[in-house]
Amino acid sequence: MIWLDIIDPKYVLFFKDFIPYLKLLDEVLITTRKSPDYSECAKLLDLFKIPNIVIGSYGGQSLEGKFEKRLQRQKSFLKLFKKYKSPNLFITGASVDGTQCAYGLGIPIIQFSDTPIKDEVFSLEKITLLSRLTLPLSSLIFHPFIVPQICYTSLGIPTKNIIPYDFIDVALWLKNFQPQKDFRDNHKIPKNKPTILIREEEYKAHYVDKKLPIIYESVSLLCKNLDINIIIMPRYESQSLKKSFKSFKNIYIIEEKLKPNEFYPYIDILIGGGGTMNLEACYLGIPTISTRSLFLFHDRYLLKHKLMKHCKSPQEVFKTVEKILQNPQVELKKSNKKLFEPKEANFDGIFKTIKDKFYA
Repeated sequence: MIWLDIIDPKYVLFFKDFIPYLKLLDEVLITTRKSPDYSECAKLLDLFKIPNIVIGSYGGQSLEGKFEKRLQRQKSFLKLFKKYKSPNLFITGASVDGTQCAYGLGIPIIQFSDTPIKDEVFSLEKITLLSRLTLPLSSLIFHPFIVPQICYTSLGIPTKNIIPYDFIDVALWLKNFQPQKDFRDNHKIPKNKPTILIREEEYKAHYVDKKLPIIYESVSLLCKNLDINIIIMPRYESQSLKKSFKSFKNIYIIEEKLKPNEFYPYIDILIGGGGTMNLEACYLGIPTISTRSLFLFHDRYLLKHKLMKHCKSPQEVFKTVEKILQNPQVELKKSNKKLFEPKEANFDGIFKTIKDKFYA
């Protein structure tokens, strides 16, 4: 049995087309986690009709909370494997809980890693806590070509176990992108105004030091001065957002999980504090503004190729949005998709490597 622990929304999109490959090798068991304030991953698995078992919950922002929930999940994994047979192989993208449980049980570990350090240049000091707790335990590590190999060898991992792939992850699920029904219809959002999508920073993540106010202050400034629709897709709970913006009639907080082709074709600008949605928007040629508190390798790559702008203040965000709306055809990027996939994005090479190493 192959076990996947999928606990990050991005990895639902990443693994959904890999699961059929894996089923050619063995039975597949998928676990996830779910909390009242962090259910995005579980909702996405259900949206794509991917069978899964919810094991434990999210630990929140504090180190103590994260550690406590990790221990609880690992104990629950042991109970799960008494009910099911013990896995032959473990695959994940960001799970400390699953990695350490698999290592303790002697199960080979395959790690997909695209954020080994919290910076745009390598330094030992910037290696994330998650990387330190997972990567050295792995049998194989796959990573996108834009992340330098030294990020992994510096942790003592043999070069032969570190395998780059020739695409940036979003190309996997966007390369056959076809628009679907306009999400604005279901949410009664006017279509006669520019639509700006807001994505919060992942401020509870291990690699983010603190929650910055820029994206929230930008929303208020934009709504007060421009005739637009603002769509907010919360990353965690939505109640505080509803409370903060209840006086604005042109702000829509979408808690429902949507497929990328249900909303990207119908937005004019993305303002993102995170990584994956910024990459998606840039891949699709949508004007993208980053308000991230830090740069990672992906961010620097997008900025280098002028696919994304970065703003450090609400006033800068406002001026950039205003400029884009005044000249939409000029600002709309025709993304060079070869920047995201120098070779066609697929799992063929990855699958062959796994098959040859573990199922020969």
